[in-house]
Amino acid sequence: MKEKRCHFFSAASLAGYLAVAALLSGCESSKQPLTNTPSHASLPAPTQQVKAKENSSQIPAFLQKFPHDAYHKLLSGNQVVGKTVFHWSVDQDKLRFDEDSDMKITLFKKSQLISTESKTWTNAKLEIQKLLFKMKSDSAFIEISGERLSNQLQLKITQAGQTQTKSLAIEEPTLMSSTIRPFLLMKGLPSEPLALSPLMLEPSALTTVPVSLKVSKMRADLWKVDFTYLQHQMLSEMTGNGSLLSEKSDFAGLSIVAKPSSAAELKNLFLEGTQSDLVELAKVQFPTLLHSQQLKKLSVKISGVDLHTFELNRHRQTLNGDILTAEVENLPKETLPVQSLVGQQNIEIYLQGDAMTEVYDPVIQKQAREIVGTESDLWKRALLIKDFVYRELKKEATISIPNALEILQTKKGDCNEHAVLYTALARAAGIPTRPVVGLVYSGSFNGGAGFYYHAWVEVFAGKEWVAIDPTWNQVPADATHLAFVEGGLDQQVQVTSLMGKIKLSLVSSF
Repeated sequence: MKEKRCHFFSAASLAGYLAVAALLSGCESSKQPLTNTPSHASLPAPTQQVKAKENSSQIPAFLQKFPHDAYHKLLSGNQVVGKTVFHWSVDQDKLRFDEDSDMKITLFKKSQLISTESKTWTNAKLEIQKLLFKMKSDSAFIEISGERLSNQLQLKITQAGQTQTKSLAIEEPTLMSSTIRPFLLMKGLPSEPLALSPLMLEPSALTTVPVSLKVSKMRADLWKVDFTYLQHQMLSEMTGNGSLLSEKSDFAGLSIVAKPSSAAELKNLFLEGTQSDLVELAKVQFPTLLHSQQLKKLSVKISGVDLHTFELNRHRQTLNGDILTAEVENLPKETLPVQSLVGQQNIEIYLQGDAMTEVYDPVIQKQAREIVGTESDLWKRALLIKDFVYRELKKEATISIPNALEILQTKKGDCNEHAVLYTALARAAGIPTRPVVGLVYSGSFNGGAGFYYHAWVEVFAGKEWVAIDPTWNQVPADATHLAFVEGGLDQQVQVTSLMGKIKLSLVSSF
């Protein structure tokens, strides 16, 4: 049977990319879900947004000359692939930053439109007090709202008709993309080079990410800003009042340039998908591996990235210097009934749910019971759930923030959807499960052989952990599965730092 290759490139890995791309204009999201067709979509003009009454006494000194409106188009080569609109105002006793963004990205040979929207309210120190974020793609929609209580942001995540909650600790300074230039104005544009290390809130990954800002004066009324996000760099030029003159980035080989525009131009702007497929650009080149799915052991040399930021020593992986070795584990010789895990506190974390993996939802619980029936053996339950997920989900490239309930409804997705649904169902059935993200070798994808980003799971059979790939129907997963990150969206976003940076060379295989 021809293998069904479905590679990881949904929102967990795209979160960093989308933020980088949208940050080109200082805006990452939008006021309302925008058109999802490649037509002449029109962004709402900022001046049409509801404005609160304001006077100069309500505006902090550092924002007195900061432009209220900004329009930008995003180009990749000669193609217009995105557009953004930004507006800020005073809303009662808070500062409010509204953003609109559309972007068309080519993934798996298909152009997909992503529209995001956000409203961020801050105090005069630009400390986030409240937010509303929405993201829409051709196949998914999510809304995230948040209210600040002390040093915690209380988030509500609405997706698939259900609302989940999460508390996110906030350390200052924490920025949104729209508050980066105001933050620099608040700090004061320097005459000598200045380095800053704030955090940035990434709502699509439900986490904060450390960023680096280096500011230097080029000449009178012109500053260069070097922004680094998850190891990806953007260079911009801004004036003393915060106006963005130019900005460019290169993410995994995809160059994006922001150019100032106008409301009239954006209204009739036609968006094209990026000419380059981002999946192919992010692919890690590698020699052809014959019979890769039958490999039992693989050793590769890693270069180009800092390995200390990843936990590469795992149950089937060892890191020796810069040599990573993955060895396929044996199938369990002895398994246990699910009841045997009662009281084992060290594995309880792998049975819990979260906002995207709704383990305790009645729909998930019911489906898990139907799959496993009267079977009590952990390993047999794990295989039954693997069979269900592999059989029921249509293999389809999806830009989404994967949610188990929504996946169960739509019955489609790429490897991340497979891993998320498997994790929810398995944990609901009492099977300790941990989702992992990393690289896997494929010789059959349209772009040719290489390592691609991928997601799968590891399950605890009572005595040992075993890697299962529910997308490729592999038990155990072959030796080319190289795990870099374990956990949910807030952890998976870290894999973005590998893209376009990591290099692999073959040491040995058998």
